[in-house]
Amino acid sequence: MATIKTQEIDISKVYLDTSNPRHDPIDTEPEVIGHLLAHERVRELARSIAQLGTSPLERFAVFPYPDLKGVFISVEGNRRLCALKLLHDPDKAPTEKHRKYFRELNKKWSAAPDVIDAVIFKDRAAAAPWLSIRHEGEQNGVGTRAWNARSKERHNRKGARMGGGNPNAQAALLLEYAVDRGLITSEQQDAISITTLTRFLSNPIMRDVLGFDTARDLTTRAPQEEVDRAAKRFLKDAYAGSGVTSRTSKLDRVAYAERLRKDGIAVATKGTVARLLVAGRTSATKGQSRARHSRSPDTRPNVVPVDFVYPIKDKILKRIYDELRSIDSHAHSFAATYLFRAFIEQAVTIYCRQKGITHAPGLHIAIGKVADAFVAQGVREHQVKNLRVMASEKHSRLSPDTLGASIHGSDIPTRAELNRRWDALEENFKMLVSALN
Repeated sequence: MATIKTQEIDISKVYLDTSNPRHDPIDTEPEVIGHLLAHERVRELARSIAQLGTSPLERFAVFPYPDLKGVFISVEGNRRLCALKLLHDPDKAPTEKHRKYFRELNKKWSAAPDVIDAVIFKDRAAAAPWLSIRHEGEQNGVGTRAWNARSKERHNRKGARMGGGNPNAQAALLLEYAVDRGLITSEQQDAISITTLTRFLSNPIMRDVLGFDTARDLTTRAPQEEVDRAAKRFLKDAYAGSGVTSRTSKLDRVAYAERLRKDGIAVATKGTVARLLVAGRTSATKGQSRARHSRSPDTRPNVVPVDFVYPIKDKILKRIYDELRSIDSHAHSFAATYLFRAFIEQAVTIYCRQKGITHAPGLHIAIGKVADAFVAQGVREHQVKNLRVMASEKHSRLSPDTLGASIHGSDIPTRAELNRRWDALEENFKMLVSALN
């Protein structure tokens, strides 16, 4: 048997599998991210990883990316890798709703690792037998054998007695359900203490008030509208710190439950058929729709907006700039990405030369020096924030590492992603171009 090689690999060097069995072949990594978000519950997985980290019981599997040294493609762990990429760079998500969700996770938790523990196969074919064992069922005992209902029950009982498992599982499910039902906002969700909810949900009187039959999930025999009414009040009180706080005793929690009964908030109707309430995928967006900006990056045909017009004297930079302004970033996304990075590198190089700025090798170091120079001239620190990100955060979509991977063809951004990168840096580009002789 061949020796199996394992290695810790930076997630920026591993790309999602566009030919993964979970979906039909997809052309680009951004499209894979969109598909996994839409169909494979990556948001829920990301929240778990943000809180707990990746599972120590499961390795990733990768093989080398053709013609790119030190770069790999994931053949096992695509969902987990997608979640990690979004936790590190929320702007990789395809919609603002998803980007906002991952920004909130990114701010609140820091357990998501920078590297993955991976088995390296020489190619896809070498990994295939192990993927079959992992994913194709029991196969007469050869493959992974799933727990049946009794096995799960024994595990959960043992975990509860020994302090294992995830004691906050029911509270986490309730929060996800409440956001999707519009009972609370995602901002309120992240402000609510999940351990405080667990303390209340561990009390059978409180669970009865909410209509939940067990302490494990959201199984109920009550009408959904009654469960929603009680859950909304409970979670709003937790958000406001009104009776639902970490400082309550067992008697306080019982008194709170009884108060909900007295106020007519508690579930009052129970049938004989139990069902599991789960977060829906079709909940309507609450509130008024937002007006679209006329320069929306999702629809703008070119990377450079039409109103970004600055005189450029350097002939090479001017040619790059003119072509970047004219090229269709959807039809020619690879060329647009190449020109975008070339524009940044050329502009930064000229600025450093003209201002007499010396620095160690590396575009990210030069960008950091440019940010220092702007601040020294009186520019506020928050105005160069994105330059600081480019200089220091290698996982960011703005970093030279990410842009470099793009022009090598391993992670070509979509039009909207590329246009958003310009928009994030536009004010800094204005300062930079205006300062050139």
